[in-house]
Amino acid sequence: MDMEIPHYETTRTEPLKPLAERMRPRRIEDVVGQEEVVAPGSPLMLMAQNPDLSSLAVPGAALLFGPPGTGKTTLSQLVAQESGRHMMKLNAVNLNVSDLTATLATISRLRRRNEECVLFIDEIHRLPQDMQDILLPVVEKRMMCFIAATTEPPASVLQPALLSRCIVVHLHKLTMDNLGEILDRACADPRGLNGRVRLDPEARKMLIVSSGGDARRSLTTLEAAASRAVWEGGDSGVVILTADDVRAVADNVARYSFQDQSNMTSAMIKSMRGSDADAAVYWAMRMLNAGEDPKFIARSVITTAAKDVGMADPEALRVATAAADAVDRLGMPNARFPLLEAVVYVSTAPKSDSIQRASEAVSRDIHDGYIGDVPDHLREPLDEEAKKEGEGNGYLNPHDFGGFVHQEYLPMGMEGHEYYQPNDSGMEHRIIPWLKDYRDYMAQKPSADEEREYEEYRHRAAAPAAAPSADEAAAPDAPATDPAQAAPDAVTGPAA
Repeated sequence: MDMEIPHYETTRTEPLKPLAERMRPRRIEDVVGQEEVVAPGSPLMLMAQNPDLSSLAVPGAALLFGPPGTGKTTLSQLVAQESGRHMMKLNAVNLNVSDLTATLATISRLRRRNEECVLFIDEIHRLPQDMQDILLPVVEKRMMCFIAATTEPPASVLQPALLSRCIVVHLHKLTMDNLGEILDRACADPRGLNGRVRLDPEARKMLIVSSGGDARRSLTTLEAAASRAVWEGGDSGVVILTADDVRAVADNVARYSFQDQSNMTSAMIKSMRGSDADAAVYWAMRMLNAGEDPKFIARSVITTAAKDVGMADPEALRVATAAADAVDRLGMPNARFPLLEAVVYVSTAPKSDSIQRASEAVSRDIHDGYIGDVPDHLREPLDEEAKKEGEGNGYLNPHDFGGFVHQEYLPMGMEGHEYYQPNDSGMEHRIIPWLKDYRDYMAQKPSADEEREYEEYRHRAAAPAAAPSADEAAAPDAPATDPAQAAPDAVTGPAA
């Protein structure tokens, strides 16, 4: 079958430009998805005025910051076009000092002839420091209208002196509706597919979703899929572009920058916190398929198990740490199975942030100056001199009193401070009554009988040990059984 080339309205003497290039908006008002950026009175709209008509308040330099395919290059070209300025376009990826200085010399010559220029530098985050130094004086003197574009955060892109002379214009990621409008326009516009191709609804959605918010990527995929559809359709008139056409040409290699890593990790963690196992598995696999280290994902799962599940289901932390160990032993691709098992377990476990809230409450108190000394009875004396000073004296071992004992564990002046507040979720439902009993008991003053018992206990602990007999002296050393010398152990928690 002979391939039918779609008819486009263009000159035969020039090669056909890419669809994304042909579909660039002709007016600044036609830019889709950036309503705030092109609103009347916005910095770019002021820069797009004729220089002869501009007021002194017009910005002389702008940094366009936003994701790929949101219109940064298009907007710079439209500013030059609508203001009647010459367009000087450079890319920091392959720019050298000689090219930059030659361009600035050209701009200077044109300026002497009263001809204004727009200097546009794309991907300026790749521009070395020495070339930024060259730009600084000419931007400061407004030798031209300076526009730069970047996908990286502004503070990490330009040196402070140059950044301070630029208006930062934030371009937003295109929505599904924005991308749909761009695709529909490309299908109908004579500059585009001229009505020769219509989109099947599923194909249209696939083009939008697979673009990642990048208009250029969606139009490039549309162009390739349309060529395939026309090849398959032959002379059938208007061709219906299907999802199979899109699948055949779509670039399935995922973008994965440092910002993507941060965003997808955040999405996975928040999905687990929100108990959406489907979304959590999706984001974990997106990162794995993009080449992320599974150990990095495992560490995020461990953190979420402790921070967002916590005491509501302590088993989640054990599952997460076991998965991390399995990931270390297996490696990819099989490491994904224990990893996703942990992701699903954490997602579906009952949730409690009581550990995080306890941590934050303690941090606030420390910040506010609650940094008292360790009470003497809780200290571990390092030598006899410290013991004589009272360190370690008077400690009451709770095991010798059936579990609870009236004894202060916080520094002086912090009596009654409470940090751990369990949620009524999962295992913490059983902790709540136990913790209430403990705190109610500690809030009461000890009875006379308890005071007498405590005093007798302290007296026995402080009494000097009897001299060993000859037989005892010859016997091997045995662990000390003096209750005052025994290390304190944890009070048994609520019954399982």
